[in-house]
Amino acid sequence: MKNLLIVSVLILSFDVLSMHHEKPKVAAQGMISSEVFDLAGEMDLYVEKYESCGAAAGAKHYHPYGTLVYVLDGKTTSNASGSYEPVSKDNYWFEKSNWVHGGEDNNAPVVNDDQCGKMLIIRIAKKGESPTVFVD
Repeated sequence: MKNLLIVSVLILSFDVLSMHHEKPKVAAQGMISSEVFDLAGEMDLYVEKYESCGAAAGAKHYHPYGTLVYVLDGKTTSNASGSYEPVSKDNYWFEKSNWVHGGEDNNAPVVNDDQCGKMLIIRIAKKGESPTVFVD
């Protein structure tokens, strides 16, 4: 009986602890693939595909070395130029280094749930560092 009580307390402790873990922050939702390539042992090249429908908001963040976003299919919007602009298949935009974006944006255009886009995202980072830095 004593062992059963100890095991029950341990199980409950793990359940309570797991409830306090936050979901990991993401810069954008819908990642379908990610590969990292070594650049001369000093930098890493990140090549990622994202696919999403509707608003794909992520946490507020920036990229220390900028980001190139190429629209493979569908359409999306970008405010990398300072104002929101539509971007469709076979077009791209560049997000300058250290540009803080993401998170709640009351100026963002409404995106319908049936508006879908598939993007190829390319960025670099120093070896051992993240290509995305989240801002609280």
